[in-house]
Amino acid sequence: MSSIVRQPVFYPVSVVFLDDSADFLHALRGFFPNAHTHHFFTSQHEARAFVAAHGARGASHSPLSGALWSEFEKRGGNALGQDAMADANRFAQLAAIVVDYDMPGQDGLEFLASVKEAMQDANCTRILLTGTADESHAVDAFNAGLIHFYLKKSDPGMTRKLAQALANAQRKFCAGHGHIGVHGVGAAYAERGTVEVLQGLVQREGIVEYYWRPEQNAVLTFDAAGRAGVFLAWDARDWAAQCDVVTDEGGPAALREEMEGRRIMPVFWPNEAYRPGMARVEFAVPQPVPGTQDTHAGWTRIDGLELAPEPVTYARWLREQRGA
Repeated sequence: MSSIVRQPVFYPVSVVFLDDSADFLHALRGFFPNAHTHHFFTSQHEARAFVAAHGARGASHSPLSGALWSEFEKRGGNALGQDAMADANRFAQLAAIVVDYDMPGQDGLEFLASVKEAMQDANCTRILLTGTADESHAVDAFNAGLIHFYLKKSDPGMTRKLAQALANAQRKFCAGHGHIGVHGVGAAYAERGTVEVLQGLVQREGIVEYYWRPEQNAVLTFDAAGRAGVFLAWDARDWAAQCDVVTDEGGPAALREEMEGRRIMPVFWPNEAYRPGMARVEFAVPQPVPGTQDTHAGWTRIDGLELAPEPVTYARWLREQRGA
């Protein structure tokens, strides 16, 4: 495995839809109804102003300097990259633009060219919608790297394909906005089997956002109501290290015995491992990760545990948007 590992991060992000047909946009609203992250424009001027205001948001901050440098890194840990949770406006970040090709004034490609300077984040996906007569222009634009994807409006499966393209755009965008583990830190979270287990958890528990936290070597999750949980993935080295810490810190022998038997997976939040005098410890049930030797994953809610500083979750951000 590479010494540089992309760690899991995912959260709702914004999309711009531009089409001169109000009726077509009205139909799209039915498929993409989230009014606070999906933005629909018939006016190129208004769309351009929105992209200029939101396209570069979050593209420049880095925890490698100033207050955003994580405590983990200050102590000499091995985690680089951005901390997505440090940006309270991350849900307004623009992850995709969906533009109709055939528009009066400027066509869709000319519009995308006009907002290129505002789109500082290379992870923003550009999608072009075309009529049958416009497809050759879309092919040329795709081959030239001006767009990432194009769809014909006449395609009966257009909305389904667009939804899939936007889901892929969201995953791509979020993947570039989190911490990066190096030298094997958190490597278990990047394993394909672990990722699949996490995705199953997301579907089952209604999780809308999650972030790997280097200080805890854990994934912090939130559902649509903003309730927190912790997802853990430990390989053989992690299990051994966790058990050794319990012994070194004078922890209960029974705790180590249960951990060595893979019967419990303690969540030592806000710490990464056992600390003497911990008043409360949640426990997840470890499950073997398919396709691995000795990697287990577990998840539990941590309702009532203090999260400092209090994060701006998607649920909280939505309440603030509705109250604005």
